[in-house]
Amino acid sequence: MAAKIKILLDTNFLLTMVRHKIHGFEEIKGKLPAEFFVLGRVIHELNSLGKNDKKIRNEARIVEEVLKNNHVKEIDSTSEDVDSELVALSKEYVIATNDKLLRRRVKQAGGKTIFIRSLTYIDVEDLVEE
Repeated sequence: MAAKIKILLDTNFLLTMVRHKIHGFEEIKGKLPAEFFVLGRVIHELNSLGKNDKKIRNEARIVEEVLKNNHVKEIDSTSEDVDSELVALSKEYVIATNDKLLRRRVKQAGGKTIFIRSLTYIDVEDLVEE
């Protein structure tokens, strides 16, 4: 059996999945042998965003349920700057993000990304050879 690809999820990727009702975990698992992770700071970021916005608070609650239901493992964060930490971890993990600047930084660091294309499906082109 192929080794599982470790995928590290970013805040905006998770919120986009929830907002657009994309079944990202199932879609990724259908394309790749995957294992999912999230930084503790991402969870903190979600909760902070929801403090002043009821819509985001509800989305953050759904994200937490989705993370729990998909057995996503939480990684302790060591930095206040989540994006820089994701770039540093991109040597070990594939970064799931829809942030164009972050995707560019990860690629410049030699890492790989997956993202939601056209708000309808998960693009794993970095990981799948045709």
